[in-house]
Amino acid sequence: MESRIQRTLTQWFPDAFTDDNISTIRTDYDFLNHFAEYVKVLINNNCENKKEPLNIINLLYSKGTLFERNAIENAFLFVLASDEKTQTLKENLSIMPEPLKAVYIKTILEN
Repeated sequence: MESRIQRTLTQWFPDAFTDDNISTIRTDYDFLNHFAEYVKVLINNNCENKKEPLNIINLLYSKGTLFERNAIENAFLFVLASDEKTQTLKENLSIMPEPLKAVYIKTILEN
């Protein structure tokens, strides 16, 4: 059964979930982990629409259940934070919605 996270991400970002890789992604954690890798590419390539995925993640997080919020923190934000450098932190925070910034910083500090 498709979860709210899976349904939302595949509808908003079909390019991130092609038929080739969707069959191996089963859980919300897998979806978010895969999506974080996609977003890292957008950010690193300075793509025009790099803010949009973060806005959608913020909506999912703000209206999500405890399970969904934990999944976003532990699978999506953790992947982004694991490659964070001092030089890129300010820029990456500038593209995030305000409520997500605090959660992102918390994720960085906890890991």
